[in-house]
Amino acid sequence: MITSDEEGPAIDGTRAVVEHLRERNERLDYCIVGEPSSTARLGDVIKNGRRGSLGATLHIKGIQGHVAYPHLARNPIHQAMPALDALVNEHWDAGNAFFPATSFQISNLRAGTGATNVIPWRCGSSV
Repeated sequence: MITSDEEGPAIDGTRAVVEHLRERNERLDYCIVGEPSSTARLGDVIKNGRRGSLGATLHIKGIQGHVAYPHLARNPIHQAMPALDALVNEHWDAGNAFFPATSFQISNLRAGTGATNVIPWRCGSSV
């Protein structure tokens, strides 16, 4: 059984096991990957294969300014929203018998200085 350590830097899970096996010149024909994909109780779902994921960071640059003078600034949050909305609503595929359709998920959105009266100069989104 192997666990992927996917919620963190993924250095102590599958990667470490594969490197250890490689050092010992061992190769697995099959394995069980411990992934908590249960829907109602632990172990109620068995998956055939591994879906995987792709992560990226989107950076949008704007022009910083004061909220009282938006005509002198360019708000990168406003610029990012249509692009992120289009990606979220994109039909990527139909899925298959083993996996549901692919989705686009925004996991973090960062912008601003913490002040409520400043239009930020950049916006970043982890997807």
